[in-house]
Amino acid sequence: MYLDHRITVKIARILDMVDLSALLLDMNGNVILPEGDQRVFSMPEELLQNPTMPFVYGGVTLIGTTEEQPVFVCLHGDSEDVKKCAVLCAELINLMLREDMSQTSRDQALRMMLRGEVEGAEFESLAVEHEIPMQKSRCVLYFYFQDMEVEQAMQMMGGALTEGEEMITEVGHHSVAMLKTVEEESGFEAVEEFANAFENSFLTESGTTVFIGISDPRDELNAIPEAFEEARNAINVGRVYHGNKHVFVYRNLLLERFLSDVSPEMGARYNSCIFNRSTARLFNDEMVHTIETFFDNSLNLSETARKLYIHRNTLVYRLEKVQHAIGLDLRNFEDAVTFKMMMLLGKGGNARRFRL
Repeated sequence: MYLDHRITVKIARILDMVDLSALLLDMNGNVILPEGDQRVFSMPEELLQNPTMPFVYGGVTLIGTTEEQPVFVCLHGDSEDVKKCAVLCAELINLMLREDMSQTSRDQALRMMLRGEVEGAEFESLAVEHEIPMQKSRCVLYFYFQDMEVEQAMQMMGGALTEGEEMITEVGHHSVAMLKTVEEESGFEAVEEFANAFENSFLTESGTTVFIGISDPRDELNAIPEAFEEARNAINVGRVYHGNKHVFVYRNLLLERFLSDVSPEMGARYNSCIFNRSTARLFNDEMVHTIETFFDNSLNLSETARKLYIHRNTLVYRLEKVQHAIGLDLRNFEDAVTFKMMMLLGKGGNARRFRL
């Protein structure tokens, strides 16, 4: 369950009243409160199976708020008084969350649908209540504002909306999701153009970067949780393999998604067949940039040389140095594919660091 800033402030007030060291955790053991705490705790299986019963573990007492998708109160201590305090805190938080859920806004409804926190009849009920059509061609755009809090980012996004075509909601402390209509006339290409235009204008106006992931279109509203995961995963994968880009389309990352499933150990082993101590001087930053530009321009020598501001013969000379060193002629399509895959495999070790 994702808790927006408004709710976490209320919960923080409850925990501040407790004369004990108190944390709020999600089901994976990530610290929700206090904000900024990056620790991850191991969640005992017994607790997850029966979350509403106090559980003493390593000198702390844990208890969940509900049976389904709970958040957990963690208090330092294991006495009976601490257990009673934990139960009281969990019940107060649960009552507050129930009241908040009973007054679900359109923004909250969209967030719960996107994150898969409601399904079946409840999903359809929220859609009807907030007049969100069940059948319409739409895709999900996931915006990650690395250096900006979500409240400020949402204010800046207001001008990017077209009435009736987009809905946006906060899905993280630095993240926003948009449900965008895919028009029959303009098609999916218009969504990509919108994302690229937004990224450029946002950088110009704010001076900060936004990463945008775009899912495949869906015709049914109940398929948007899958689209939401595609959009978020597009950023996770895209930032690993394309560090110079900020807009990532899920359908265009098939090779990268495949490579991200390769274990880091295997990826490093194959990457070292080309990138190793003996080739380190050859594959310096300038050479790697040359090769990446050559690939970005579809192995076109003249266009690559123009982009790099070098003579065509200089580019040919650099590529021949590579061929002499490792036996791959990057002007040949098959050799270029082999080299690119080995190069991308070396980036797979960063996948965990970039995950949202």
